[in-house]
Amino acid sequence: MDRKSNVTGRFPTPIWTSKIENFESINKKLLQYIYDLKQSDPEGTQKSNNLGWHSKDMNMGDETIKEFFQGISTQIKEVSEDMCWDLKNFQLKITNCWSIINKKLASNAGHIHANSLISSAYYIKAKKNSGNLIFDDPRPAASIKKGPYKSLGVWNEGNVSITPHEGLLVMFPSYLVHHVQPNMSDDERIILSFNLDIKSQ
Repeated sequence: MDRKSNVTGRFPTPIWTSKIENFESINKKLLQYIYDLKQSDPEGTQKSNNLGWHSKDMNMGDETIKEFFQGISTQIKEVSEDMCWDLKNFQLKITNCWSIINKKLASNAGHIHANSLISSAYYIKAKKNSGNLIFDDPRPAASIKKGPYKSLGVWNEGNVSITPHEGLLVMFPSYLVHHVQPNMSDDERIILSFNLDIKSQ
């Protein structure tokens, strides 16, 4: 039966996911770098972390960090193209990056990344049941009333849950409220996160 109405998507919210090539060797170097950071600064800093360790901002000039960002340059380029950013007159910059280690039962409270355009989570160590990444629906009014859905689709999905696995890179608009479920595994859940912004040249 032919439809009588056309439906189009408006106010879309992109979430980019990709599996990093050669992630095993990259993760091995990142793990050593992060464990060294934690040993030199066991207190870390307090942000959204509950029971977990949150590093201070990393040194962007460190060779391990530079190698990581070189390895995901294609994904970052794809984000900039999808967003139609003007990179002739403005410059895309990684403003900061950090790591979070969540031991068993550790989690992260809901938060956004202010003063950034795109944020990320890259999974260095993530075993089964180590805590999903949850994105809240960015439309507050959409949660006021919901119908009796018979199934979930693109128009009624609401919150989005991403199951982490090692080598997975997730990038998303910094305005998206997100939180991390408690790590119910017996192993550490380790990520590297960063923010992207546009600066004048």
